[in-house]
Amino acid sequence: MQRSVQPEILDGLPACNLDAAASRRDLVKINGLMGNFRWIRHQIGRSNLGRHDRLLEIGAGDGTLAKKLLRDSSPANYHALDQCGPPEGWPSPTQWHSADLLQFTGYGEYTYLLANLILHHFSDRELSKLGTRIRESGIRCIIACEPCRRSFHKAQLRAGKWIGFNYVTLNDGCVSIDAGFRADELPGLLGLDPAVWTWLIEETWMGAYRMRADKK
Repeated sequence: MQRSVQPEILDGLPACNLDAAASRRDLVKINGLMGNFRWIRHQIGRSNLGRHDRLLEIGAGDGTLAKKLLRDSSPANYHALDQCGPPEGWPSPTQWHSADLLQFTGYGEYTYLLANLILHHFSDRELSKLGTRIRESGIRCIIACEPCRRSFHKAQLRAGKWIGFNYVTLNDGCVSIDAGFRADELPGLLGLDPAVWTWLIEETWMGAYRMRADKK
C-alpha cells in the first residue's frame, strides 16, 4: 500500500487530557511489545562510542526513551529535541532543545541521531529537508525505529482493545502504520547516498521498521 501521512488525534489534544494521558501510556506498552527501546539500546551499546561522540534524540516526547538510555550514557553526551518543553523530572545535566526538528540548526554538534516513532509523522518532502540537514552535519550514525507499513499490523493493533488500549491509540496506530516505511524507503527519503552511507533495514513481526545507517 502507498504511504499516506494524515493528522493523528493525539497531536491535537492538550497534554492534560485524560485520553491523551492514556494514549501515552499505551505507547510505552507498544514500544515494549515492538522491542524498540531494547533494540536502540543494543545499537548504542555496539557502537563503541568515544568521548567526543554526542547523541541527539529527536521527537523525545515525554522523555521515556531518554530516561532509559541515560542509565547507560553520560548525561553530558545525550541531548533531546522536541517541540514541547522538557518533561517533569528531566535530569538537569542533560540538555533539552525545545524546537521544531525541521528548523533546528544544531545538528552539527552531534555524531549520533536517534529517532523512535517520530519520522513517520513527516511527509516525503519534509523527510527530504531533514535529510539535507543531517547530511550537512557531523552526524555519522542514524538509529531509527518506525512503524512498518503492513496491513497485518493493523489487525495486531486492533487486538489491543482486549488489553485496554484507548480509542486514540487504536485510531492513531492505524494512521501511523499507513505513514510507516518498507524496505529502503526511509534512507531513500532522507537522501542517503549509498556511496557515502551503509544501512541495515529490519522489519519485525511485531510491526517495527528498524534502520541503522552509518557513514562510511
